[in-house]
Amino acid sequence: MSSAGAVTSTLRHVTDRKLSKLAEHQKHFEANKRSILEAVQKQKRPADKVAMLVQGHKRFAVKLHNGNGKSLSNISHFLDQARHDPSVSNSLLGEWQTWLEQNLEIQSDKYNYAVLFGQLLTEWIEKPNETLLRPASPDSDADFEITGRKEMYEQRKQWEEKVFTEKKTDKTRIHAYLDGLFASNGSPRKTKKSDLESLRDRLKKLGDIPALTERSLRSAIKGLLRSDLFSGQKREALIDLQSRPEVLKEMVDVLQMDLKALNTWEWEPSPVPLNMRKQLNGKYRVYMDEEIHQALFLHIIGASCAVTFKKAFQGHLRSWTQSPHHSMNKKDYLRRQHFLGKGNVRPRGPDSSVHEIRRHAYNNDFFMTQLPSKINEGYRSYGDEKEEAEDDTKSPMEIKQLLLRLISTEMVLNTELYDEFTILQSDFQWFGPSLPHSTIYAILEYFSVKPDLISFFKKVLESPLVFAHDGPEAETHVRKCGVPMSHVLSDALGEMIMFCLDLAVNKKTHGRNLYRFHDDLWFWGQESACIDAWNALQEFSAVMGLELNMEKTAAAKVVKADAKSQPKASLDPSLPKGEVRWGFLILDAEAGRWKIDQNSVDEHTKELRRQLEACRSVLAWVQAWNSYVAQFFTNNFGKPSYSLGREHIDMAIKAFETIQQAVFGDAGNVADHLRSVIESRFNVPGHNIPDAFFYLPAELGGLELRNPFVHLYGVRPDSKKSPQDILRQGLADDEVDYEHAKEEWDQGEHHDNADRVEADEPFMSFEEFTRFREQTSVCLRSKYKSLLEPYKQCSLVRTAVVDNALNSLSDIDNYPSARGLGGTNLLGADEEDVLSPDEDSDSSDSESVRVPGEARGWSTRGFGSNWFSMDSYWQWIVSLYASEMMRRFGGLALGERSLLPIGLVSMLRSEKTRWQG
Repeated sequence: MSSAGAVTSTLRHVTDRKLSKLAEHQKHFEANKRSILEAVQKQKRPADKVAMLVQGHKRFAVKLHNGNGKSLSNISHFLDQARHDPSVSNSLLGEWQTWLEQNLEIQSDKYNYAVLFGQLLTEWIEKPNETLLRPASPDSDADFEITGRKEMYEQRKQWEEKVFTEKKTDKTRIHAYLDGLFASNGSPRKTKKSDLESLRDRLKKLGDIPALTERSLRSAIKGLLRSDLFSGQKREALIDLQSRPEVLKEMVDVLQMDLKALNTWEWEPSPVPLNMRKQLNGKYRVYMDEEIHQALFLHIIGASCAVTFKKAFQGHLRSWTQSPHHSMNKKDYLRRQHFLGKGNVRPRGPDSSVHEIRRHAYNNDFFMTQLPSKINEGYRSYGDEKEEAEDDTKSPMEIKQLLLRLISTEMVLNTELYDEFTILQSDFQWFGPSLPHSTIYAILEYFSVKPDLISFFKKVLESPLVFAHDGPEAETHVRKCGVPMSHVLSDALGEMIMFCLDLAVNKKTHGRNLYRFHDDLWFWGQESACIDAWNALQEFSAVMGLELNMEKTAAAKVVKADAKSQPKASLDPSLPKGEVRWGFLILDAEAGRWKIDQNSVDEHTKELRRQLEACRSVLAWVQAWNSYVAQFFTNNFGKPSYSLGREHIDMAIKAFETIQQAVFGDAGNVADHLRSVIESRFNVPGHNIPDAFFYLPAELGGLELRNPFVHLYGVRPDSKKSPQDILRQGLADDEVDYEHAKEEWDQGEHHDNADRVEADEPFMSFEEFTRFREQTSVCLRSKYKSLLEPYKQCSLVRTAVVDNALNSLSDIDNYPSARGLGGTNLLGADEEDVLSPDEDSDSSDSESVRVPGEARGWSTRGFGSNWFSMDSYWQWIVSLYASEMMRRFGGLALGERSLLPIGLVSMLRSEKTRWQG
């Protein structure tokens, strides 16, 4: 057996043992149950019936569920009393009999649903989706059948035209352009190096890779797994490598030798196979399928270069000007000092004003965010969600959501303060595949990167390629343009180019910043600044040989209601026309708010139905639903926040309602659909399946279906005030501060002013006091920060039923977690599936699955037996279904944790969903 299949094979073996053990346990229990009930049936006196039930529970060690204060030991004593004391009534005896018989039924149900869970898992393994059945290499035994849709072949043709055609750019022109960008605005410094010289000095470390260790190699493996470069057997082999220290040690030695011989490195084997994979957003991406050793080698180098680039560019960022729309000059500063005192000119600190919050967010969350800060940080995929046990760095998806909140907050602020808000959006056409190699080399030379390293980069980029599905006789082509997909080195080189764009926009707009996420470009503020930024984008593109994607380029101008009659209320003709979009949202400039694009939602709903219909198993269907509905749609509607308001929440609720109606019809819902499927395939009465079975975590025997409505209704009570009302409160509070400062002035309290003034000198006007609010207003800063926050989840009351339900989970708290098996939680939703719709976006016993170094406790993120540490989503789900579960199962677990094949579920769900092409 190959190492690639070792993990799955072992888990499948353990799963088979578990399911066999489960069937054995169920058979024995049902036999014991029948014998108990037959004994009860033979008794005539109520007390004797109860006695038979008590004896049977004790004899066969039947676990008690939902005791409600009852005890077998106590009942035994009470039965002795009942033989002579008529005060122990028949109704009381009947209550005990009912409870004990229900307990037997509960145990039967637990076995039935554990068996059903095992059947569903077996179905998932034995009936993979068609897209996973296709051969992945030209030497596959199966004949390749031309499948897929027209779009795949069209996109491949476009990709080949970009990648296999050389795009030439002028190195002299690029260097001259960069000279202009890095030219110092001030007088030459005699003692200190220029900012460009300092940047070049920092980049001298590029390619200096720390000595490789087993620990750093493990980090590289994790990074490669997150990049999703590999699927299937190669992915399994990477997972298997992590638990083989003897192999890792040998690999460290060989990789260390390779790293010391970059000048002799070549692609081996050659050519490198290519595969196309369909993304959830409907587009296809082309992945290189290099050997694992080669991929790890390139990842290690790429991660090192990425960290060096990031540190160097962050160092240069400190020299940039970052100014608000209205910025104080020296005279303004001295006047405020005169009237308010030296300590009150403006607030100090990293979070003290709108300007400081804005600057901190740009520096820490947007600038070079695609690159890792540490070598062991790993690959940052465009759609990554936050993993647990990470540092404070925001995930790409968190940054994408922050961008929406920032835009929405700035729109409210600018229209209130300056009567208008202009926004510019763009990106580059086929950014990764169309990056000219000549541009990359020219910038590397300009930054004085070592020639040997540039030569190595050339060999990496100019790789011999062949499409795997074209067969063994396929023609080999050399990459002449662009960078390979899902390689951290590609990110590093791409961000090097985009750093120059960031600097260009900052210079051309006199201190305003381009908010950029990969090649998604956003700029906003006053119209004049947007015009300057647009000109900078066009100039940069022309010099660097890049093409702006005009289909995704647009500008919009939002004008305050009472200023719409002014001559400049319409958008300047020099700015690009079109619709400004974020995910499924379109900016309605006239109304000054976001609206959901129902046409796009309808198109993706059709695709959702197609993907769900292609699923050959219930668990694959659930995974597809979670990826598409609970993450893709949810993320692209935008997470509710104070800057978006209640109207946005209601739009999302309506959109999800429409999606479910389109998929299931007016009379159905997702749970009813799955009930019908399970009943038809497994002969289980659908009406008897509890709702909780669909929504509880897999560790409890549930399907872990995600409900997109929960979060929306959970935050809706917190959305009473509109974004405009929140900000206006801050402006009103400024008036109070002004009156207070004026009163102090009038009373002669001149603070620490060194100069004294005439007694009758009037205090500064309110207009002057508030002229630089973005730098000076504490009140505005408070409301601005509030608008940037997501809504708070409403607090649910922790009832006695919920407490009892959670107490039933105490035996699972210290159970081995399956998280380590696949590196992810059990939700079944993919990290990449949160892309926007338009972006290219052996155990001898089977009691448990144990893996060296695995965590203990809960694998499902945010779930557990502690109410206060539980995620708000799971609080809602538990509260919703606790009563039903306590009545039907005596607790939240639908089956015994030790007999549920959670390890294999985790393993299968750890690989990203491969969408039907």
